[in-house]
Amino acid sequence: MKEFLIISIFIFSFTGIAYSYPESQMDDCISSALSNPATKSISKISITNYCDCALKAIIDQSKDIRESGYECAQKNFN
Repeated sequence: MKEFLIISIFIFSFTGIAYSYPESQMDDCISSALSNPATKSISKISITNYCDCALKAIIDQSKDIRESGYECAQKNFN
């Protein structure tokens, strides 16, 4: 029984980050933002943070797409 407990602790200690949205949605968001002429001067890190923020708000919190995009843009692009 001790062995099972130790193995379980190791398994749960080394789990990766879980996102509520598919990675393909993140990739689509980033590529769309990078191809937009208005975002040419914005770093890829800021765009990635924006996409993460927006996707979490839309999927996890069931917020409106426009509202989420606007709020996340203010947080990450200003």
